[in-house]
Parts: sequence; C-alpha cells; structure tokens
Amino acid sequence: MKTIEARVTRNIKEQPGIEECNIWNIQATFLDSLPHDAIGLTADPVEIGVEQIAQARMDSSRTAITIRTQCKSRLQPGETIHLGFE
Repeated sequence: MKTIEARVTRNIKEQPGIEECNIWNIQATFLDSLPHDAIGLTADPVEIGVEQIAQARMDSSRTAITIRTQCKSRLQPGETIHLGFE
C-alpha cells in the first residue's frame, strides 16, 4: 500500500443540530498530487484517533478529502495525516 500526506483543514460534526448524531467529518487537502489510478483511500485509526466508518470521499479536483468517523478525532486544523491507497 502506498501513502500520501494531507493537511487537516476542518474537523466538524456532520449534523451539529442533532445531539444524538456522533458522526464527524475530517476534511483535509493533499500535500502532493494524488495519482490518477489511486483507489481505496483509508486513514490509519491509530493516527487519527478514531475509526473511519466509510470510504473517504475526494472532491472533483482530487485535491481534498473528507473522512467520516464515528466520534470526534483529536486532530486539529494544520496537522498532517497519512492516507493509504492502492
């Protein structure tokens, strides 16, 4: 598995108006260009501090990513994370 670095830009609750909802979105931008054939982006649960609950979603320009998690991650904007892909 290959890796790519990304910088966290936001760590926000998916439904802030619903108290029972504990789904969070970590948004990050890639520090390098993502290869066009990259698939299956995943975050290391130890590095982000929570379990990823769905495959990460990239924006249409393939420069940013959203990682859905079950709980709030300890990550803060500006931190760098490593994402694995095939």
